[in-house]
Amino acid sequence: MSRKGFFLMVAALAVLLAVAWLAWDARRFPKIERVVLLGFDGAAPNLIAPLLAEGRLPAMQRLIDEGAYGPLRSDRPTKSAIIWNSIATGKTMLKHGIIDWTYANQAGLVVPYQDRKRRVKTYWEILDERGFKTGTLNWWVSYPPFPLRNGWLVSNAFKNREEPGTVHPPQLFDALNALRVSWPADAQPEMKRLGIPEWKEKDATVVITHTRPILNAYGFYVAQDLTIDRAGDWLFENRPVQAFSTYFRLVDVTSHLADHYLDRKAYEAAVQQERAGAFGKAEEERLDREFARVLRPLYEQMDRTIAKYLARMDGRTLLVVCSDHGFRFFQGAYSHANPAQEPPDGVLFLAGPGVRKGQRLAGASVYDIAPTILYALGQPAASDMDGRVVRSAFDPRVLTRYPVRTIASYETRPRDAAPGGSSPDVDKDVLQDLSTIGYIGPHGTQGVRGDEAKPSPSPRPEATPSSR
Repeated sequence: MSRKGFFLMVAALAVLLAVAWLAWDARRFPKIERVVLLGFDGAAPNLIAPLLAEGRLPAMQRLIDEGAYGPLRSDRPTKSAIIWNSIATGKTMLKHGIIDWTYANQAGLVVPYQDRKRRVKTYWEILDERGFKTGTLNWWVSYPPFPLRNGWLVSNAFKNREEPGTVHPPQLFDALNALRVSWPADAQPEMKRLGIPEWKEKDATVVITHTRPILNAYGFYVAQDLTIDRAGDWLFENRPVQAFSTYFRLVDVTSHLADHYLDRKAYEAAVQQERAGAFGKAEEERLDREFARVLRPLYEQMDRTIAKYLARMDGRTLLVVCSDHGFRFFQGAYSHANPAQEPPDGVLFLAGPGVRKGQRLAGASVYDIAPTILYALGQPAASDMDGRVVRSAFDPRVLTRYPVRTIASYETRPRDAAPGGSSPDVDKDVLQDLSTIGYIGPHGTQGVRGDEAKPSPSPRPEATPSSR
């Protein structure tokens, strides 16, 4: 063989090896083609941990073993309308414009925030502009539904109101409405099947006062979450998209009520320790284990939902599971709006191609979700977002193969809001809901569970804790 022929053969072999390595590398780290986000309001890492240790949350354990997991830092004020819009936009409330539960409109009426009040784009709107099919279900402040060009949006008004205008495109309404779960006819048997308690006031170990409206409406909240669950199943199978996002609320609603069902001795001991300044980490973990026991059926339902979507994953789908905040004990009650504490962390799980297995995350925040989803689908993050891509979740070789890109902003022109105004009936539904939970009081005033509300004083352990 001539010298020239030898070098040509070596060069050809090098090319073949490079092509083979790239093909092998591509199989190891395939490009993500779909993102599925499951949002669970109020899911708390300190309450998940004891249930994981008992082996009661196998789907979440699988996410931890096969993906990345860690706390998700929240922000003040920990109001769901604000935080879930920060999750969707990667921006603070001062940028996205949803700064409370309600506002006074031009007529001086207190009304809930609607889609048109959000000033910046959500990640699904950004993706829609770039030709992706997206689908979003039950997100806070998504009514009236934004008219996506390449997908669907089922607004947060759908769960309460049987109106085609709560859904885009409205042609989806009939199919989704047929899946609606009613209370008590449909929801009560489902609660029994799923092991979700029908909380009774006579069973409370701590006297129920201002949370009685939650107790009275609890069955309706269960029916709403089950409706969203069924709608999500149907949409996932019949209207597939590249970015699927859905939101569940029942863990949060139940957490506002369930501390009335703590073991009485454990509760009284915690109150006494707190009043004495002796409620430290060990004492808090002990009470968290008790609260996790009370909430176990709700976290098991969350785990079943995750398991269902895990079974639908393929080798090119990224699954994101997150919450907006957690719950901590403070002055006699579990809450997420305690001015003397940092906002309690939510949770973040990621699993899918390129995600580091068994990776423990630290430092991720609610602002990081949107840029991370954009990155996963090959789109740049934006410098004017307050969050960043959660790089530590991904294998370094993936970050080399698919580098993080950044543009200045997606807000090159004013956002196109959903056309038309809100419905007085929808506004009434939302205000009633916020009042039931205690987030707002009469006429939209600050509620007993608002971020600025002063916590109730700790009840004396020897007395009936009626101050709650």
